[in-house]
Amino acid sequence: MWCSLAVAVIVSVLAILFAANQTTFGWAFDVAFWVLICYVALSLIIWVIYGIISLKDKPKKTAIFAGAIVVVLVASILLALGDTMPQDMLLRYDATEKTAKLIAIACYLTYFTVGGALVMLLWSVISKSFKK
Repeated sequence: MWCSLAVAVIVSVLAILFAANQTTFGWAFDVAFWVLICYVALSLIIWVIYGIISLKDKPKKTAIFAGAIVVVLVASILLALGDTMPQDMLLRYDATEKTAKLIAIACYLTYFTVGGALVMLLWSVISKSFKK
């Protein structure tokens, strides 16, 4: 959870730098892109390993866990379909529309993951306070 929050803060700072001055902080776009790609790949690997290890004796929870992963992926892809990147930015970074879609998918996955981590954190704190 702390890793999710740290990655979200790092990518947010890079995005703000890039948006503030694209000529000076053009490198921030590339760094943010690769941080997001690595984060999404690592998150998916951790989710799958967690699901296999901790839920192997509980088929109902395993199915819910797998369904949640699929829902997050599909929602990210569907949300990214409507996003477009300005043509001048595509030309400036020698990017394609496909690359822009992948970046959007990675961003949405990050938003959902960080949001889920925050919800779980709040749920844990609230449920502990009611148990005492």
